[in-house]
Amino acid sequence: MRRLLALLCIALVAGCSSNGRQVSLAPAAEIVAWPEPIGAVTLQRAQHTVEDARIDLGLVVFDPGIPSDESTHTERGIFPKIREVESQYMPVVLREALVASDNWGVVRVLPRDDKTAELRITGKIIHSDGIDLVLHIKAIDATGHLWLDSIYHDQTGPDDYPALATEEDPYGDIYRKIANDLGNVKAQVSSPQLAGIRNVALLRYAGSLSPEAFGDFLAKDDKGEYVLRRLPSQDDPMMGRVQRIRNQEYLFIDTVDEQYVSLYEDMAPTYYLWRQYGRERAIHIEEYQRRTADRDNYGQRGSYIAMEQIYNAFKNSKIQDQDLQELAGGFNNEVAPTVMEVSGRVFRLSGGLDAQLLEWRKILRSIFALETGLPVLE
Repeated sequence: MRRLLALLCIALVAGCSSNGRQVSLAPAAEIVAWPEPIGAVTLQRAQHTVEDARIDLGLVVFDPGIPSDESTHTERGIFPKIREVESQYMPVVLREALVASDNWGVVRVLPRDDKTAELRITGKIIHSDGIDLVLHIKAIDATGHLWLDSIYHDQTGPDDYPALATEEDPYGDIYRKIANDLGNVKAQVSSPQLAGIRNVALLRYAGSLSPEAFGDFLAKDDKGEYVLRRLPSQDDPMMGRVQRIRNQEYLFIDTVDEQYVSLYEDMAPTYYLWRQYGRERAIHIEEYQRRTADRDNYGQRGSYIAMEQIYNAFKNSKIQDQDLQELAGGFNNEVAPTVMEVSGRVFRLSGGLDAQLLEWRKILRSIFALETGLPVLE
């Protein structure tokens, strides 16, 4: 790994001789469809938000957006393993911006989608190459109402990659912009509406445990969104069990959230260098293609030696494919087993975080069914 990081640094130094033009490895037809880069963004922080005006957020691990056509990966600068890492890394950075905005209740990173979350945020990585980051972000509350559906584009310059990695993400502006947009939408939602979202979220979770017992508390309106028909009584023993099971699920998700933060901290230094390299690689490719076009436009006089020098400089400054694959393998995104306790029993969950959550949900549903005498739902 040290050899790879040394090679990476050599590539970055060589890349500094570029003319600094902003380029991208994405196809031109896709670039045209992107919005303009967002520029500098200051995070908007809430002022004196009361607890009743807060709802919890579930940030689902992003869709990595890896094209099915593997032949396009190299020309787009996509390494699937690294893109998978990014899909876990980026939600953690967004979570930090959302927490810093002080607009929300608990903000959790989820390994899989949860439609019973009070407000869930999903994302897809459209492009990421060290220069351009393009994300498609959606936010939908528990009623099914769409809060946000936007494409965000941020672009880095040389100053975004100082010699030493800092705590500031090179794409910090894109996460602050998303946090600001969500905060602006929330500002238009009243406290009673937020309370309604919380109630619908709880009853949708209850319905996922037992449609028989909780199916008539909610209905759908003509827009397909959930509305409350009635609320269970505050001392309903069945709802007490639902709350306990839900809290046990939250306990696991909070443990998972800590693992995502640990993964983020472990990956950050290498990932920083990776993106810095990706930026310089894209600039080198553009420079090489531009000079090749100039040679074709202005004839062959003296071009062989000049082009040979350009090619050798490009070849020697880039990391070879096998080294890139080794670097990708250096990202440690393995997770440890999770030990959980419920009803006096201890469970050891293994596999990826997604598989662990699925297993834990099955265990909790079995416990709920055993306590209530209701059938177990898959």
